[in-house]
Amino acid sequence: MNEQLKRTMLSLAGLAVFLLLAFGSEYSTNKNSNPKTIGSNSRVSTSGGTKSYTNNKSSFSGTLADNFVEFSFDYPSSWKRDPKAGVGESPNFVKVENETSDQITLENFAVGYFTGQKALMPQLAAKLSDQFSGSFPEYKKVSEGETHVGSYEGYEFRFTSHTTTGSKKPIDVWGRVILLPNDTGSKGVAIIMLATSESKDVRGVEDVGEKGELPIILSSFKFAE
Repeated sequence: MNEQLKRTMLSLAGLAVFLLLAFGSEYSTNKNSNPKTIGSNSRVSTSGGTKSYTNNKSSFSGTLADNFVEFSFDYPSSWKRDPKAGVGESPNFVKVENETSDQITLENFAVGYFTGQKALMPQLAAKLSDQFSGSFPEYKKVSEGETHVGSYEGYEFRFTSHTTTGSKKPIDVWGRVILLPNDTGSKGVAIIMLATSESKDVRGVEDVGEKGELPIILSSFKFAE
């Protein structure tokens, strides 16, 4: 994979969304017509069991500690945790990834944070999409709208990217970003999922979080009660 794209995916997949509420900007009207419940038609498969992750405030300092949100999820045992996530000035709490032997991303899942009221999630999503558009080659936002992660109501957008520069073959990148507010206040999590055409199960942006192994994580994600 193009090294520049690899660095972009590594950084943006762990992006923490710290967006204030004074935007006043317009957002795209290209919205999904109906909220989607993640996991309702998901294809979930893993042969090596799972591990559990619980977000623990004592693990963080600085901005991550100030914007801490308590949550947990399970992920396939074959996936690797990014050792840089949640350490020092890292912008994300955690990131897990499945990749090929030559370090090409198949699927990954990262959790950062956002601050803001639920009513302004469309504006927050629009700002985040603008950030992505400057970093992913041939970036295109393809859908936007309300969604659900289990019983949690959120807001998402999906995008596509494509690269050929410096790679042995063209690689499609498909992304899905979910802003998920926590009921305890104005803090929430930004779930960022990426998959590529190297995956044998994920064949397009509509499959991100629905096929492959990402549904294992999504179906188990929960805030602390």
